[in-house]
This record gives sequence, C-alpha cells and structure tokens, in this order.
Amino acid sequence: MLAKLGLYANTVKSMKPSQVYYRIRKMLQLDCSIGCKVTSDVSKVMPIATVEELDYDPAFLRRFPADELLDDTVTFLHSSKEFHWNDKWHFDDKSALWNFNLHYFEFLFSLVDAYRKTGDKKYLEKSIETIRGWINQNPKANGGEGWSPYTIDLRLTNWMGYYAAVHTELDDDFQSLFINSVHEQYDFLSRHLEKDILGNHYFEDLKALVLCALFFNDEPVLHTALKVFKAECKEEILPDGMHFELSPMYHKLIFEGVIRVAVALKDRGLDDHEVDGYLQPMLDAAWSLEEGLDRIPLFNDAGNNVAKSLQALVSACKRYFDLTPEYKSCFADSGFYIFKQNDWKLIVDAGRPGPAYIPGHAHCDAMSFELFKAGKPVIVNCGTYAYQCKERSFFRSTAAHNTVMVNDTEQSQCWGAFRMAKRSSVSPIKIEDNMISMKMVDQRKNSVCRTIEIGKESLKVTDISEGNSIKSFLHVDCDSIRVFTDDSVYDGKMPYAEEYGTRKMVRSHTFSGADCVAFIVEFEERAEA
Repeated sequence: MLAKLGLYANTVKSMKPSQVYYRIRKMLQLDCSIGCKVTSDVSKVMPIATVEELDYDPAFLRRFPADELLDDTVTFLHSSKEFHWNDKWHFDDKSALWNFNLHYFEFLFSLVDAYRKTGDKKYLEKSIETIRGWINQNPKANGGEGWSPYTIDLRLTNWMGYYAAVHTELDDDFQSLFINSVHEQYDFLSRHLEKDILGNHYFEDLKALVLCALFFNDEPVLHTALKVFKAECKEEILPDGMHFELSPMYHKLIFEGVIRVAVALKDRGLDDHEVDGYLQPMLDAAWSLEEGLDRIPLFNDAGNNVAKSLQALVSACKRYFDLTPEYKSCFADSGFYIFKQNDWKLIVDAGRPGPAYIPGHAHCDAMSFELFKAGKPVIVNCGTYAYQCKERSFFRSTAAHNTVMVNDTEQSQCWGAFRMAKRSSVSPIKIEDNMISMKMVDQRKNSVCRTIEIGKESLKVTDISEGNSIKSFLHVDCDSIRVFTDDSVYDGKMPYAEEYGTRKMVRSHTFSGADCVAFIVEFEERAEA
C-alpha cells in the first residue's frame, strides 16, 4: 500500500495544478473549454483546404486496402476484423488502441482514392455506408470510444478532408446528416477538451477546433481557438524543432497537425506567420532523424505504421510553403544527436524522458542509441508494440533499449500504461564530430557516465559508475556486425516491435561488470538484415 501511495505521490507532484483541477472537473462531468460557445448556424459550411500529400500518401493508403473495406473487413495495427458498419463499433477481443483506430476513419481516403482512380461508385457508396453506420450506432448519449475527445479530433479532421474531396457528389439528405453530425461533435469537443492530459491530446483538440471553426465560418471560436493553439505550439514545440514528448513518431503527428492548420489558414487568406514559423524547424528535425532510413527511429513510444511518411510531409511543405529540409546533427533542446560515418548513421538520445507533467509516452531509454547501415536498422531499441497489453512494461523498460542500468535499478519508475513516477535525468558532457559523452542519474540517484565513439570500422561504448554494478544492453537485428567485450556477457533473444501490433525476436547481449563496462561493435562490409 505504501509503495502504491509513493507511486501516486511521485506521479502527481510532477503534474501541473491545472491538470488536477481539470481532472476533478471531468470526474464531476463539468465542461472543460477555452471559454467560447460554438455557432449554432450550420448554413455557412465551407470546405476547408486539405493536404492531399498527407491524405493520399501511398504508404498511408496501403494500410487500408480499399477492396478489403468493400468486403467489410478492417485492419488496424496488423490485426483484422470482419465488421458490418451498422453493428456495434467496439470489439471486446481487440485492444483499446485498436478500437480507437476504428473510430478515426483514416480508412476513408483509401475508398476515395479507389473511387478517383476507377470511377466505380461502389467505393463512394461504401464510404457513405461507413459514415452512416457510425452516426447510427454512436449516439452521443452512448459515449464510448467514439466520443473520446481524441477520436473526435482525428475523425473530424478526416471527415472534413473527405467532405472537401467528394461533397459535390453527395446527395442533400446525406450532406445534411453528415454536417449535423460534424457540428454535434464539434460542439461536444469544445466543451470536453483534454486539459487534464495536455500534450499531444490537447494539441489535437485545439487543431480540430481551429479546423472546425473554419469549416463552419465560426469567427469567434476561430479567434479564440487559434490564439490558444499558438500558445500550445509554443509550449510543445522545442526551439530545436522537436516535439516535447521526444518521440519521433509523435513529432511527425504534431508536425502534420501544424501543416494542416497552416494550409487551411493560408487558403482563407488568414496566413499566420507564427504558425508558419514552426514548419521549417519541425521539418528539419523530422528529416534529420529519419532521412535515409527504412523506418522511423524508435525512441520513446514509436512505431513505423502510425504517422504519415517522411516523404509526404516533405512534399507538403514544398508544395504549400516552398520549404526544403536542412540536415542537422545536433538537437540540443530535445537531446538527440546524430553521427554519420560513410553509410552508417548513429542516433543517440541524451535527453530527458519527456515533459515532466506528461511522460505517458516516455521509456527508460536515456543514453540509448540506434545504428543504421545504408538505411537498414542494425542496432535497435525494442519499440512499443501496444499500449494496453501485458508486455507494455517490458517495452518501456531499461532492458528494452540500448542503454545502461546501475545496481539493477530501472532508469525511471514506469507504471500503468502511461504513468511515470520517479524519473531519470541526463546531461551531455562532451560532444565531438564522432563522439558523445553524457551522464545519467536514475530514479534512485545512481549515476553513470556513458561515452559512445563511432569510427569508420567500429563503435565503442564505455559505461562508468564507480562502486556500482552495471548492466549494458544491446539489441541486434542483422548479421553485419561483431561484438567484443572483456566483461561478462549474456547472449539471448528479446522481442522487437518496429511497428505497432507486430513483433519478432532479435539477438540481445547483456554486458555485466562493476565500475566499468565496455564493448566494441565492429562493422563488417555486408549489411544484410
């Protein structure tokens, strides 16, 4: 009981007082808003400008085969289900995240894309069937996943993109049904903002409010929502361009949201230089981390099958704002450092777990790294796999990352699906062209210094913590390297999830010793995975 109370105390003490206040308001079923009432007039609807590079990103569309949808089968996170659209929109045998994905309606764009390419109205009719099914089976009074603010955020964004693409081909009755549902969700969202959670959830709330205000020509809400949206961007987007939750995947999701708002404002002649100003640094961060790689880097919660592709984001910035990415190797505010040697690319995380008041997507990955050869992952963090599952604690643990543990102590105190109590801190000590030295202090105040050096033929990692026992972990997803150490080593297998919902076993090494542990990774010529 005392241990559990300690978890709660160390979790709550890092939260903002406003989060506690709004959590209480939510429990009492009181409104959480930005202080403005949405218009009741649905007669002034004007389709918002959407971003086709994002909505019809080929890598994104491949996740939702249109003919599979015609056969009433849906697939999310590598898990498929036969689904008839007028049935209940919830499956007890699927995860909460899977059920959330069902309500996002990202699959709509595959149907629109197939309709555009073939001219076959069966795809358009299926899209209408899916929306009618949701409206019929998800009345507001029923609540559930469909009325979670986050699913409303994503669904409204996708529905408005869908409407912009096909509204001239929708009959009056369906248009009326559709617009009234969008307005009902918009009104509900405006009074149920996630001020208790904040972070990426609150960002998505505000993004959706801005887009809906443009859609309904709701100027009072637009004025207030845009002001709060810009304040949230200032809070969440670090000076080096990275999103403050320090996940390359969530960075791309937030970057997509900024692009959508900037394009919609620009289309209405309401260009906002403050919003536009975030695009270049966010583009540079996304490009620098992922450029040349086969997948997104796996730091904190991240997977390769959620955000839009890097190319889609780059293309959108070029088309609408004439921006091109600039490669950078140092992201001091977020703690990411990138080193290149020939066709080897090393990414090191020397940052904190995440923002103190919202570490829900943070892992014990302080001082961890990933190594790629010609874009292919070689040394890998273990990824995420899922949120609500028994394996969640492993994928957030120190042992799931290429990092170090002192005295068998987890770097940070992760618990539940999204909680973190006591946590680690990291500070860089020295950074050179081919080397980084840094210090980590874990949740129990154990400290360890790590130095990583990359050369043309090898990578050397040295961990020092005088008077303490040390374990260093290394996960390898290829046969193109050899590992050497003078310390005790345990070789085994660990699960690795480069995408949500799928996993495999990879080779794992645990190096153990006292005071100092070091190992060398020797590069070989071939790079077959």
